[in-house]
Amino acid sequence: MDERRRVENEKYMKNIVFLYSEIMPYVTIVIKEIVRQSNVHVHVFRWDSKRLTPYEPPEIENVSYYNRSAFNTQALYQKVAELKPGIMYVSGWMDNGYLRVCRKIRKKFNIPIVAGSDTQWKGGLQWIRVLLSPFVQKQCFSHIQVSGVWQYEYARRLGFPRNKILMHNLSADVDVFNKVDIESKIHSYPKRIIYIGRFDSKKGLKYFLQAWNQIEDRGGWRLTFIGNGPEKGELLKHSNIEVLDFLSQEQLCHQLQNAGCFVLPSIFEPWALVLHEAAAAGLPILASDTCGAAPYFVLNNYNGFTFHPENVEQIKVALNKILSAEDYDLLKMSRNSRKLAQRITPEIVAQTFLNVLQ
Repeated sequence: MDERRRVENEKYMKNIVFLYSEIMPYVTIVIKEIVRQSNVHVHVFRWDSKRLTPYEPPEIENVSYYNRSAFNTQALYQKVAELKPGIMYVSGWMDNGYLRVCRKIRKKFNIPIVAGSDTQWKGGLQWIRVLLSPFVQKQCFSHIQVSGVWQYEYARRLGFPRNKILMHNLSADVDVFNKVDIESKIHSYPKRIIYIGRFDSKKGLKYFLQAWNQIEDRGGWRLTFIGNGPEKGELLKHSNIEVLDFLSQEQLCHQLQNAGCFVLPSIFEPWALVLHEAAAAGLPILASDTCGAAPYFVLNNYNGFTFHPENVEQIKVALNKILSAEDYDLLKMSRNSRKLAQRITPEIVAQTFLNVLQ
C-alpha cells in the first residue's frame, strides 16, 4: 500500500527549479519546508566556484543539487526545459546565463518565475536597472519575493505590481536557534557581546571597536568575533577581544548560549539574516540602523538599541545601555527578542512561495 501511494505521489509530483548563487543554511531550511509542505521535487542549481563559505547543503529527500559549472547557458536551458517545472525561483540575478534561461523558459512554458531580492532601494545607479526593467526583469520574472519593506520599495520601482510582490523570502532556522536556553541565564547572566559575520570594512567593526576602547569601565563584559575575512589580522592585534573562525549553526548555538548580547555594526547590510538568528536565540541586540532586518528584529528599548554605524558617540551610548543594564532587564530584552523572531519563519517563507504555484 505504501509503495502504491509512493508511485502515485511521484506520478503527480511537480518539479520546482531554484537557480542560486551560493547555498547557505537559511536557503536549505526553506527548501526543506517547501518539500515538507507540498508534493514536489526541488532541483537546485548553485554556483560551485566563487564561494564565500565552505558550507555544503545536506542531502534532503526529493531535492537534487547541480553544479553551475557543469552547464553552459544552452545546456542549462535544455536541462530546465526537460524538467518542465511548475515554478522557478531565481536568486542569482548577476548570472546572465540564469536570466537568459528564465526569459526562454517563461516564453516557452508560461510558468511563474519568482525573483528573490534582498536589495534595498538606494537610488543612484539603481535608476539604470529601473529603466532597463521592462527589457530585463519584467521579461524574466512574473513575481518578486523580497526580504522586507526596504526591498519592497525597490520592487515597486522595478515595475512589479503589488499583487506580484511576495513578503518575505529569507528566514533563520528558528527552531535551531530557539534551542538556546535563555531562562538558564537567570542565575548568572553572561557578560559577553558576540559578533558573527565577515571581517571586512563594510561591517563597521573599526568604529565599534573605537567606541568599545573608549569605555573605561565595561563592567566585566567581553567581546567575541566569529567569522573570517580580510580584516582578521587587524582584529587579532586587539588583545582584549576573542576571535573565532567560521562555525556551524550547532556550534554557533553553543556560543550564543554563553553570550549576553549580539552586535552588528555594519555600514551597509541589505538584509542581515544574522539579526533574525540572534533574535531567535533570545539575545539583546545592538545593530546599525542601515541593516535591512533591523526594523523587524530590533526595537529600541524593547530588545536592543540601534545606532548610526559611523557615529562612535552613538555607538558608545548604545553600548553603555547594555553594559550598565541589570540582569533582569537583559533577560526581559532576551525574551522580547525571541517574540520578535516569530515574525518570520521558514514555514511562512515556504508557503508564501508555494501559494504562487498553487
